[in-house]
Amino acid sequence: MHIDKQDFEQAVREHSDAMLRCAYAYCGSVADAEDIVQEAFIKYLKKAPQFSDENHRKAWLLRVVINLSKNLTLSFRRRNKTDLPEELPDPSDPVKDSEVWLLVYELPAKYRILVELYYREGFTIREISEITGVRVPTVGKRLEKARQLLKNIYKEEQP
Repeated sequence: MHIDKQDFEQAVREHSDAMLRCAYAYCGSVADAEDIVQEAFIKYLKKAPQFSDENHRKAWLLRVVINLSKNLTLSFRRRNKTDLPEELPDPSDPVKDSEVWLLVYELPAKYRILVELYYREGFTIREISEITGVRVPTVGKRLEKARQLLKNIYKEEQP
């Protein structure tokens, strides 16, 4: 199969931001997140999968990003990295720059990605389960736990 140039450009325009946020939620590095998104689009071009609709394509791309992110975070280089995470991508965006979203990036990766997919990308718990491979009840519990952790972090940072 072959992907039409216009279809590819549309996928990049419509999904690259979500993919970048998803990758960043896992790895905490803008440079690594950009590399992951680029690699995901290369896989998309090579495999040329067929999708039933745009949501299906977005879910597939996010699943690839998640898998690539997990591979990176499990690598020896990442496990032994000691420097602090970089700034959030595109800090001029008021949503990303908000205090709450800054706190989200303090959460462990297993919570960050779910918050990202649920609140920013608008996926349902069932869809998140399909994308991440995490059981539906676990996704719900982790979202609940993430909200509680955010409340605790917010309270700690208030004067």
